[in-house]
Amino acid sequence: MKNLFLLCMLLAIIGCRPGSSQKTAETVHIDLEKEIINDDFRGIGFHVFYHLHEAPRWHYEEVFAKRWKELNPAFARITDNQDWDDVKKDKMAEYLEVMKDTDTELYFTTWGTREINKYDKEIDYVIREVDNLRYFKEKKGFSNLKYYCMANELSVEHWASMVDDLDRFKRVHQLFYDELNNRGLDIKLLATDASPFRYWPTIEWAADNMDDITGVYGGHHYINGYDLFDTSFYDFFYEKMKWGSELARSKNKRFIIGEFGPKQNSNIIDSVRHDACIYNNTPLEKYAPLQVAEALIAMINGGIYASSYWTFSDFPSDYRPTYINKWGVFKWEVDNFTTRPSYYSLGLFTKYMRGPAEVLEINSSDPLVRICAVRNIAQNAVSIALINRNSEGKQLQFKVNEDLGDMTFRKYVYDPEDPPFNYFGDLQEHSTTIDVRGQEFADLVRPNSIVVYTTLYDDDPPARVSGLKVEAAKIENRDRNVLSWEENRENDLCYYRIYRSTMEGFNISAEKQIATTISTKYIDRKVHGLPQYYYKVTAVDQSGNASE
Repeated sequence: MKNLFLLCMLLAIIGCRPGSSQKTAETVHIDLEKEIINDDFRGIGFHVFYHLHEAPRWHYEEVFAKRWKELNPAFARITDNQDWDDVKKDKMAEYLEVMKDTDTELYFTTWGTREINKYDKEIDYVIREVDNLRYFKEKKGFSNLKYYCMANELSVEHWASMVDDLDRFKRVHQLFYDELNNRGLDIKLLATDASPFRYWPTIEWAADNMDDITGVYGGHHYINGYDLFDTSFYDFFYEKMKWGSELARSKNKRFIIGEFGPKQNSNIIDSVRHDACIYNNTPLEKYAPLQVAEALIAMINGGIYASSYWTFSDFPSDYRPTYINKWGVFKWEVDNFTTRPSYYSLGLFTKYMRGPAEVLEINSSDPLVRICAVRNIAQNAVSIALINRNSEGKQLQFKVNEDLGDMTFRKYVYDPEDPPFNYFGDLQEHSTTIDVRGQEFADLVRPNSIVVYTTLYDDDPPARVSGLKVEAAKIENRDRNVLSWEENRENDLCYYRIYRSTMEGFNISAEKQIATTISTKYIDRKVHGLPQYYYKVTAVDQSGNASE
């Protein structure tokens, strides 16, 4: 009896912790309607600079392409450079090839429009730049290249200088419009790419003065004016997103957020500009994804078409002598290109809030439970994303419109008190499944946590990897083990996990995973001249299911 009493006391204590299954948590009522508030949502993605850096093939296969395929972004903003020769462009295309596999819509933009001043005539610059666009779209087969902006943040001689010369912006924009049309290139021009919000009136100016040559509208913003835990941020940001989306829709156009991110830290140290998120490498870094998630939910509910987070990866530190960029969701030089906490929160949005989709109306009785919902059109899958901005856990009671029917959600969680991490950048697994029956389901969410419920998955794992061979080879003057295996043929194959053991027939565990790759070949560079090793390779699909 004494032990039973102690057990009951222990369970009572556990049940009273914030965010646990305590019965005293206030119930929040959430209604998922059938009403569509935006029938043209593409998704969330990243700005990409990877193709500007030198990286070996193994890095592409084991880091960049593997992580891109797993996060599966529907949209990407890509830096272009009119000075590329054909050799350079071939390399760029090779690095961007994975974006065909993920059916990622591409938006190209210049990095520094001041290059235009090197040409005697503006049309000569335009022709050179359109040559690039045609090369990627036609010769390299990037039919997913959909958008282009000729002035990153309205810059020409320096940042935002074109804000004071919008007539020139329109004139050069017209040259691009004519050149693209003359060549039959179906690439829509974006106006105005302005950043931050104080320059967004230029978007309205473009809508009033150059709509006939503009195919899509958009701008940027970084969250510099709000503390991470300022609960007034969401409404402010939502109104801005709604304004831009409604302006574009009034012209029968889409609205794109080309760049966004948390608070910036741009310090100049010894004449070198260090550009990064201000929360990096601080105790607040794991909380920054909360505000980013609020921004994403505001974007989705506000009616945008797509957005890209700044940026997918860090820059190498030697990219430019006077500039260091450390904005990525994973690092560059650090051991194994270590992922940051934002990787595991943004990844839930890029992967599961993916279009083409409809944004569904969803209402919460608690304004601090920010929430959005989308229905992926191709797979008829529903995904709900929310962030509980309360300081205590909340009991959620969902009512789902009967037209959506019964379903089983997978639940994914980002909790800053216990952020996910995987040495190889594998996304967190779902924490549980939740059945929706009779139009209702309930769940408990922890304070200040991000949750995604989704039916965008299947339960069928890939087939067992076959044909694994291990051969010895002399590489870089060392004896290496070279693995190869047969390619899996599943349409939703994502990547392979590689395990190593000193025991035959070992059981897979996280400690024994040594790599991930999209390739069917792997060189084990971490061991040499040591006892016999055994290897196992498993295939992982887009739903996170792993083969035996």
